[in-house]
Amino acid sequence: MDPDQYDVNVQLQDGDSIIGLDEDDLAIIEDAENDSSKVVTKTPARPYQLGYISVFCIIINKMIGTGIFDTPSSIMYDTHSVGFALIFWLLGSIATLAGTFVFIEYGLTIPRWSLSSSDTKVFTPRSGGEFNYLNYLLKTPKFFASCVYGITFVLIGNAAANALSFASHVVTASGDNVYDGTPSKSVSNMVRGIAVATMTGVCLLHGIWRRAGIMVNNTFAFFKLLMLLMIIILGFVSIGGKVFNTPPPASDNLAPSKSFKNAQTEAYGYAEAYLSIVFTYGGFNQANYVLGEVKNPRKIFRSATLLAVSTVCVSYMLVNIAYMIVVPAALQVNGNVAEQFILLTLGRVSPYGKAHSAQILNAFMAFSSLGNVIVSTYTAARVKQEIAKEGILPFSKLIARNYDALSRLTSCFRRRASSPHGQKSFGRAPEEVWHEKTPLGALLVHWFFSLLIIFCTWGVTSPVTAYTIVFGIYSYTIDAFMAVIIGIGLLVLRFWSSKTHWHLKSPSNGILSIICAFLFVIANLFPIITLWVPPSGEFRGLQNYPWYLVPLIGVILMLSAVVYWLVFVGVVPKIGDHKGKELTVERSPFFHTEHGEPVQVAEVVAFDWVIKESD
Repeated sequence: MDPDQYDVNVQLQDGDSIIGLDEDDLAIIEDAENDSSKVVTKTPARPYQLGYISVFCIIINKMIGTGIFDTPSSIMYDTHSVGFALIFWLLGSIATLAGTFVFIEYGLTIPRWSLSSSDTKVFTPRSGGEFNYLNYLLKTPKFFASCVYGITFVLIGNAAANALSFASHVVTASGDNVYDGTPSKSVSNMVRGIAVATMTGVCLLHGIWRRAGIMVNNTFAFFKLLMLLMIIILGFVSIGGKVFNTPPPASDNLAPSKSFKNAQTEAYGYAEAYLSIVFTYGGFNQANYVLGEVKNPRKIFRSATLLAVSTVCVSYMLVNIAYMIVVPAALQVNGNVAEQFILLTLGRVSPYGKAHSAQILNAFMAFSSLGNVIVSTYTAARVKQEIAKEGILPFSKLIARNYDALSRLTSCFRRRASSPHGQKSFGRAPEEVWHEKTPLGALLVHWFFSLLIIFCTWGVTSPVTAYTIVFGIYSYTIDAFMAVIIGIGLLVLRFWSSKTHWHLKSPSNGILSIICAFLFVIANLFPIITLWVPPSGEFRGLQNYPWYLVPLIGVILMLSAVVYWLVFVGVVPKIGDHKGKELTVERSPFFHTEHGEPVQVAEVVAFDWVIKESD
């Protein structure tokens, strides 16, 4: 629901407490914490909010996955052309930057609250991403946007696909090739077992110690950038052929007169190529999911997001140029580009690199997949917590709360953190040194549905096929379909600005906003349509599952969410304890000011079924 539809009790203070509120407001929050009918959430303490590096690393860790190692092979097979492949990567970068500007604009404009007695509404940062924006765009029917997006995201917005990818690459790197034909039943079971263990371990990490999860995420992002930098350096030092004792095919691959020769004649191949590119660049919106935890969000969110996305886009272009410098076009079309790159660089100087190029590549890809599991679990849990605050889920209050998972187990450490005279170390409560409350209920939901999807794929013989299907469903529903609505919504807000007054609310340039929204819609409308087009020519029969399966399941999931909404608003209020009642949601946000701007530091949510008032 949009803030306009809530019963809102806003408090704005500049106190000296650890979350910036005075004693009266802290007393209100404490009373609410002791009231089982209410949910209280707080932003992390100021020193532990997400800073510039953490926001940067969240986006880096999500965007850099297995795609940069795997997709170049698909693009070359689809286009048969170095020139067209590079053009598609460039188009992907442009579409990604356009989408980034769209999400930055939404993130710095929505939601809006009326502070105190003033009629003027101001923006205050909030986690949740598309969930907030869709609720703003689709205010009616009541709970429609919340249910359609919320239920779809709860069901498919998890890290099951990345866990399967990680497990598959780990098993392949260890010697059992999951990607070569149909693996044995024992290997397939091993992959699922590793995926389950991975999801369990990552959820425990984020549920027990928030800051440790952030540090692990930042570490993965750092090493992912190092991997790409290594590829770029190896590729560019290959020019001339002296370093690896082999003249590189750069002059043939990159020469304008040769790079477009023997290009693909099937239009379907180019559609598939662009489809692969769009999905490879996904993840640029992850900071929007955790915006409520960002320090000084009006400054850090925008700049860190733009730097991270630009870094990935530039890196992807340079990595692909490095591939083109080293690997002949014929090998790119018929083999794995990244594996051939390792073989023709590290394999020239090291016997191990020559003998184990495939294992090295799979180790890189396993590391990238595990990083995706870590960051996706952290960000998706915050979205599911916001969904639960709407009261639309079973056990919403339990899912929406934050929990102190290890308060008893860490009590001995907290005592050590205090001085002998009982004073607090480092100027803050000793318990803050060791742990923070985390959305344990939302993480449990995330874990449950991740495992459910992994178990549902057990009947699929190939774990690679299982990953492709699960990842495709998520990309179709969340990345593409919802993105089109978000983009069209922004265009409506801009073109009907006389009614929406969006030009007064948004800090973004109007012309840039319209251009980016238009490009974003086109970029995501393309996969929504083309996935319903059957393969033709040489592409017919390449998939070992029906070509329409991914979009069909995606549509079924969204239609199921619509049915859920119909039952929630049309059936539930007429049966059982809810008969004759309606769900009311009352949100009481508390703000302090940072750099002269309001920032939400706590929120009390009360939702309950009350007797419906007669008209």
